Amino acid sequence: MQLNVRLAYHKTGRARFLSHLDTMRVFQQSLTRAGLPLRYTEGFNPHIVLSIALPLGVGVESVAERLDFGIMENSSIGTIPARLNAVLPEGFHAAQAVIGGRAVSQIAFARYAMTVETQTEPERAQKLFTMSAVVQKRNKKKDYIPTDIVPFIRDIDCRRDGDRLFFSVTLTAKDPILNPEYIAEAWRTYLDPEAAFAFTRVALLDGDGKAFDAM
Repeated sequence: MQLNVRLAYHKTGRARFLSHLDTMRVFQQSLTRAGLPLRYTEGFNPHIVLSIALPLGVGVESVAERLDFGIMENSSIGTIPARLNAVLPEGFHAAQAVIGGRAVSQIAFARYAMTVETQTEPERAQKLFTMSAVVQKRNKKKDYIPTDIVPFIRDIDCRRDGDRLFFSVTLTAKDPILNPEYIAEAWRTYLDPEAAFAFTRVALLDGDGKAFDAM
């Protein structure tokens, strides 16, 4: 029997500096080391059936990642997180595993928690990201073109706490995928060139703004 497993996992700390391809390699190795009954592709050079729902930008942490992989039986579903956590490297944490799940094509938005050290007032930031914030955005041909990113921001809210602003921002996750680093680029261009940012992806949402895959 062939089954699809959806794994919810976190990627934090030093692991945030790993690229998408490096993250794939981490899970290919860890799933094998965990001794799971994995499903492989057919052909001359078989490999694990494995996919990540939405690539995460380098330097961005996440507590909302989703990984799909195939297994040949379901007798060990409940033990998968513990077995993986025993072999995953620092910064990765397997939170929960279930059979199946909604099609990843239904992911429309990603929500991020953003922290920035700055003296800029929240009202100025709110105004920038609801009016016009033009950045040099890279297209599929790897050319940089001026792009107003505001149409790709579903919502944004911020508050001050001491020398920091804390944001909750929801960005498009397809057509196009808006990397939160563009928020930082716009901020440095229009508000504060010395601002230091930290991003954490906290949720994946469908087209109605509801949780894509509650687990």
